[in-house]
Amino acid sequence: MPPSFDRRALSPFDPLSRNRRAHLARLTILVGLVVLTGGFFRLQVVQHAAHQAQSTSNQVRSIPLAAPRGFMYDRDGEIIAENLPAYSVSLMPSSDRDLRADMESLRPILDLDDMDIVELERQYELAPGQPILLDDALDYRTLSLLEEKRNEIPGILLQPKPRRVYPHGRATAHLTGYVAQISEKELGEREGSGYTAGDILGKTGLESMYEADLRGEKGAEYVEVDALGRRIRPWPEQPFQAPSRGNDLHLTVDLDLQRRAAEIFPADRRGAVVAIDPRNGDVLLLYSSPSYDPNVFSGRLTSDDWRRLIDDPSTPLLDRAIQARYAPGSVFKLATAAMAMMLGVVEPDEFEDVPCRGGYQFGSRWFGCHAVHGWAALQDAIITSCDTYFYQVGLKLGLEEITRFGRAWQFDQKTGIDLPNEAAGLFPESVEWYDETYGEGRWGSGVVLNLAIGQGEIALTPLKLAQFVAAVVNGGELLRPRLRQTDAPPEIAASLGLSRDQFEILRTSMSGVVNDWRGTAYLRAHYTPLRYTIGGKSGTTEHNAGKPHGWFVAVGPMEDPQIVVAVVVEEGGSGSAQSPIAIDLIQTYLDDRNGIAPAESPPPPPIALSESARSTD
Repeated sequence: MPPSFDRRALSPFDPLSRNRRAHLARLTILVGLVVLTGGFFRLQVVQHAAHQAQSTSNQVRSIPLAAPRGFMYDRDGEIIAENLPAYSVSLMPSSDRDLRADMESLRPILDLDDMDIVELERQYELAPGQPILLDDALDYRTLSLLEEKRNEIPGILLQPKPRRVYPHGRATAHLTGYVAQISEKELGEREGSGYTAGDILGKTGLESMYEADLRGEKGAEYVEVDALGRRIRPWPEQPFQAPSRGNDLHLTVDLDLQRRAAEIFPADRRGAVVAIDPRNGDVLLLYSSPSYDPNVFSGRLTSDDWRRLIDDPSTPLLDRAIQARYAPGSVFKLATAAMAMMLGVVEPDEFEDVPCRGGYQFGSRWFGCHAVHGWAALQDAIITSCDTYFYQVGLKLGLEEITRFGRAWQFDQKTGIDLPNEAAGLFPESVEWYDETYGEGRWGSGVVLNLAIGQGEIALTPLKLAQFVAAVVNGGELLRPRLRQTDAPPEIAASLGLSRDQFEILRTSMSGVVNDWRGTAYLRAHYTPLRYTIGGKSGTTEHNAGKPHGWFVAVGPMEDPQIVVAVVVEEGGSGSAQSPIAIDLIQTYLDDRNGIAPAESPPPPPIALSESARSTD
């Protein structure tokens, strides 16, 4: 008999089955309610602060406010760098697509090229959601055109912004340096230091060296925006944060002297002028030619403008005062004489073995001199710049002693001035250096003759040579040059170690270069009347490119030296031809210190063609 089935158990309307389903439904609903309640609790309580912050960030924009940089002043309180009010334009795009569309719309107004747009897109990638600086030096016409675009481009932002200005332009360019927008690489290097894309950064010179002091602290303005990014009103929950101006920088530089150097330096020549106070190392003047206008960097520098600067064969961005190195020529004879006196290999009143007959025969080589000087003692040889005398002194010293003194007196090092990118001097470290450089047995002992007169394997910056001559006249202290005013005592880098009598011989010789009728600078130095007792040393250095470079280092007044001026003119001919520049600057400075009104003075005389001949005076 087949089994019987309970039909009620199979019916969906069976009470037992219906109750089971109702229980399951209640349980499902209960679990769902628990999950929903937990989710609501998590959103409304646990994550309340995070979601509120995200909501606020979508509604509020933080607009950084640039801090005015600190001013730069010269030693008498005259302004060298300042800020003037200007207007900037930035974009606050809500997306990449909006950014491209907005920039295409602004391209004809701001004269943006393809490279500019690529750079702006990179800025956006670095700091999405932050304003992108397009230009910070708007003229009134451009500002008006941009105002008309406000409704069309919701994210456009026009702000007053301090613009860096250098009132004396080219005269102080290499000294101050310039500022420009921070690059992606620089932004990465300064991560965590408060910089963002579009910030202004000191790139060179004092602007770079004292960036931390000059930059100030940015402020911020918080504004409420709509869904399109348009500004509605200031955000009431976040107060306005005013920017804080940077610290001022008070310099040792004499601005009148700086401008005078730019005025009288030969306009068609390259070179540099440096002036320092030998008593404390204060830098009074630092000028390099050719120069450039640092104000062009304060606005939006186009790629074409930048290309013209860096492709210029005259390299105007190179600071020749601290970065270019030249053989010092006969100015180095002061060092050779000091070494010889310290070692006792010469007596100041004695003649060398061979008189000057226009040169010196060493082995099979003839080493020339620029004139025939006959018999000469030490002071006579410095005054007339006799190469023949110093060839013989160099042989007596020997290469080992010259290189030893060169290291002790730091000819192979930087001066330590408070400027970035200073070049160290070039000077052989030892006799072994020649073997390593040229190969053992592939150089001759005649190299010492060239070193003795400042030629060969030696190259110094104008500042380095001025530092050494300052030590000669201040009693032997090689002082670290400084540009920032300070009450701290000067820093002594090394000491020459000569006796008082030996220093007096060198100083008397320098005075004779200018005031003795036999002196190499006598005729040129007296082109204008001398109001002070001025000494100096000329130098003419041969090089492979063309005419010789001309050096002149001057000191004044010799009774109480207050200023040392070093001038180098590339392919300027003889060193004596540069003496009027150095003497003019010394008298300008001393007149100003003594309260004497500047007189109308003629420019230095032109360099005669006859003085462009090869010489080492």
